[in-house]
Amino acid sequence: MKPSVALPPTIVLCTACNETYALGGTVALTSALRHLPAGGAPVRVYVLDGGMRPRTWARLARSLVTTGRKHDLVRLKPEMGRFAGLPQDWGSSVMTYARLALPELVDEQRLIYLDADMVVQADLTPLAHLHLGDAMVAAAPDVVTRTLGNEGLPVRELGLPPDDPYLQAGFLIIDLPRWRQEKVSERVLAYLHAWPKHARYWDQSALNVVLHRRWLALPANWNMPAWWADEGRGGCHLDGELLHFVGPHKPWLLGHDQGGSAGRFFAEVRRTAWGNWRPNRLRQTLKYAKYRLSQLFRR
Repeated sequence: MKPSVALPPTIVLCTACNETYALGGTVALTSALRHLPAGGAPVRVYVLDGGMRPRTWARLARSLVTTGRKHDLVRLKPEMGRFAGLPQDWGSSVMTYARLALPELVDEQRLIYLDADMVVQADLTPLAHLHLGDAMVAAAPDVVTRTLGNEGLPVRELGLPPDDPYLQAGFLIIDLPRWRQEKVSERVLAYLHAWPKHARYWDQSALNVVLHRRWLALPANWNMPAWWADEGRGGCHLDGELLHFVGPHKPWLLGHDQGGSAGRFFAEVRRTAWGNWRPNRLRQTLKYAKYRLSQLFRR
C-alpha cells in the first residue's frame, strides 16, 4: 500500500450508532483501537450518536479507555430527522444514513468509517495513510453482491456497466474534503429520492452509483461477511482483517449469537464495560414491539 505523505499523522476513526447499535459500535471501535500499535500515531474517535442514553454513552466511553490505547473521543449528534422517510427496519438501521452528515460535522482530511456491526482484527494504520489517487474513498468489494447489475441498480437508465464491481460501504477510507467538494452526500440523497425502488441496500446502493469508478478497491479480507466466514464460503474465513455482521445476522440478536464469528464478537464484548452481556428473548421482544409501534405512529 502506497502511503500518502501529505496526510496528518492522526488516525481518525468514526462509527454511527444509537441505543440499538451501541454495543456493536463499541466493539467496532475497541477492536480497532486494540490493534493499533502502542505509542503509534495519535488517534481521534468520532461517534455519530443517534440517541444513546447517558448510561450507554458512559459505557461506550469507558470501554474505549479499557483498550489502553490513548485517544480523543468526540460525540456528535447529527440531525436524524432528515432521514426519517428513508427505508429502515426494526433494527433501527436508519443509522446507516448518519455518515452522510460527516462533511458538515467533521473537519478532517482522512477518516476511517466503520459500521457498528464489525470486529476489526488487524492494524488500521496502513489504511489511515493509504494513497487514494483520484478516488474519493477506498473500500473492499462486496463478495456477496459482486457487481452493479446483481444489486438491481438502474444500470441501463444511468449508463452504468452492469459487470463493474460493487463496493461494500460498511468500511470506508474517506477523503473528506473531496467528498465535500463533489457533494457526495447530497447526490446520494438525491438518488434515494429519485430511485427508491432501486435502493435495496439503501445508501450503499446510492454510493455505488455516485462513487462509480471513483473508489479504490481494498483486498476482500478488509470486509468479510461474518456468516460467510462461518461457512468458509467464497474464500471467506474467520481470520480476515475485518468481520462484518451484514444484514440481519447481528450477534446481539437471538438466533445469530452462536458460531465462530459470534464467538469473536463476544470475546471482544467481554473486554468492554458490557462484560458478559448476552441477548435474551424478553429484551428482543420489547425492542421489536417498540419498532412496530413507531411504524404505526408514522402512518
